[in-house]
Amino acid sequence: MEDNRLEHSARTPFEWVAHRGYPSRYPENTRLGFEKAIEAGARFIEADVQISADGIPVIFHDQTLERLCGCKGVVHRTPKADLDRLSAFEPGRFGNRFKGVRLMDLADMVDLLRRNPEVVLYLEIKRIVLKAFRIHEVLNAILPLLEPVKGQVVLISFSVFALKAAKVAGWQRLGPVLSRWSDIYKPAVTGLAPEIIFIHHRRLPMGIHYHSEVTELAFYEVSDPALAQSLAKRGASFIETDAIGEMLAADYFDKEEPDA
Repeated sequence: MEDNRLEHSARTPFEWVAHRGYPSRYPENTRLGFEKAIEAGARFIEADVQISADGIPVIFHDQTLERLCGCKGVVHRTPKADLDRLSAFEPGRFGNRFKGVRLMDLADMVDLLRRNPEVVLYLEIKRIVLKAFRIHEVLNAILPLLEPVKGQVVLISFSVFALKAAKVAGWQRLGPVLSRWSDIYKPAVTGLAPEIIFIHHRRLPMGIHYHSEVTELAFYEVSDPALAQSLAKRGASFIETDAIGEMLAADYFDKEEPDA
């Protein structure tokens, strides 16, 4: 597998990021999905983190449990013991095929990273958890758990305030997720000295070509090889996809144009 990854890196102008694991084939934000993404060749993965009612970090995206678990409730109002009894099987897409796949917590993710030291995680601190808990409570729950894999984790968030607090706490690998392209120039963003900036590919103004020796640019959500190559030409260093295996296997490079 390592040989395949090196070959991919050598022949592409960008890297793929596995968005919430491998959600085109497996339930999102589950250990199963992340393991399958890594097996497919992913070197970069993205996950979302929230906190249970009793302060345990959980890998989960949505505001409610309904879509992934088929039940009512929200993560930050549910004790971890109750979350552990749920299945993250995404019944609306997969029926009962993945019934029994459990929710992933941050400790599971740390174990996965320790077993795969070549993998980098972009961990998004969700805005819903920042509304439910104070920023320092969120960071105090997350950062100590991440310490053993600190070199493999980039904290990302739509909240620049949360990232600034993480930087003050000593976390250097940071990446804001922007709602608008113009936010890239704001002092609150540049002051983070981010190593990467995430933005939806539809938010890139027409004609813009982004290049920086300091900050990498990641576009989401892309599962079209031709679009990926187009975005790479506009400066994308990373492209986030739901279909990591298919995108890594695709032939998404320009063919040499014949001589005139």
